[in-house]
Amino acid sequence: MAETSTNLPEESNEQGTSQARVATPLAWSTSILLHLGILLVASVITWSIIRTPDDRPIVVLSSPDASQTYEAVSSLAAEPSEAAPAGGATSVASTKPVEAADLAELMMSADDLLASSTVLAAEPGSGEMPGVSFGGVSAPAATRIVFVVDASGSMIGAFPAVVREVERTLRQLDPRQSFSLVLFREGEVLGLADRGGKLRPATASAVDDASGWMRDQTPKGRSDPSAALRRAFNLDPQVIYVVSTDITGAGEYEIDRESLFGLLDELNPRDGSGRRDALIRCIQLLDEDPLGTLREIADRHGVDGDRSDSGFAFIDRESLGLD
Repeated sequence: MAETSTNLPEESNEQGTSQARVATPLAWSTSILLHLGILLVASVITWSIIRTPDDRPIVVLSSPDASQTYEAVSSLAAEPSEAAPAGGATSVASTKPVEAADLAELMMSADDLLASSTVLAAEPGSGEMPGVSFGGVSAPAATRIVFVVDASGSMIGAFPAVVREVERTLRQLDPRQSFSLVLFREGEVLGLADRGGKLRPATASAVDDASGWMRDQTPKGRSDPSAALRRAFNLDPQVIYVVSTDITGAGEYEIDRESLFGLLDELNPRDGSGRRDALIRCIQLLDEDPLGTLREIADRHGVDGDRSDSGFAFIDRESLGLD
């Protein structure tokens, strides 16, 4: 009986040791799982707070120079302008004769300046129609051009230079453009032989013929431009150049200034928009016309809508070396 009671405590100790060995790993596993669960819950809460439905990607725009500023246009400094004449009077530019010893050189110099801008020649092969310039008076690119030239006795000194300038102008045209010459003297009209009332294409041979024909003419008598202007408009031109010393004439061939204006309004009326079919550019030679007839014609018939060009030039006797 004593041996039996002695063995019971030993068995009880072995069972306690065995249970302790099993409980230790279980406790560690439970602790680890518990901590992992806490970390997972904390992560979910943190993510849900930071990432809300209203969040949007933030885009930052930057410029190379963040310090750049802009001023209103009205605050920019303006260029200093010339002072107005005292008393607020508006000065009107008076006509100054062009200074040159020879008319041909004079006209050529003016045209060279125009060529350096836009009106004269188009680039070869560009397809553009070249503009026209005669005696320093330019005209828009046109396909039909007529020269009406005073061949009265008062033109004897200037006529050779006018012929050279006409030839030079014609040689700058394109064969797609066409032209004619009309001279007036002693009440008669001398017209370049045309093709049944049509203008000549500006080919080299046509320009040669026209220049030779004009050189063969001799200025004489007095002038009346009426018939010459009618002949010119019958050719349906887009541009007419009128060159004269005294367009209204004198003596038996004199024409009243207002009658001349009426004739031109009949030949070249305004359309519904106020424009005319043809531009008339005018060159006054030798002496200034006290009536300003050619200047008035240019103002009524030779000025474009923007009025950027007067369409008129005056070359005086002194400039031609005829005094």
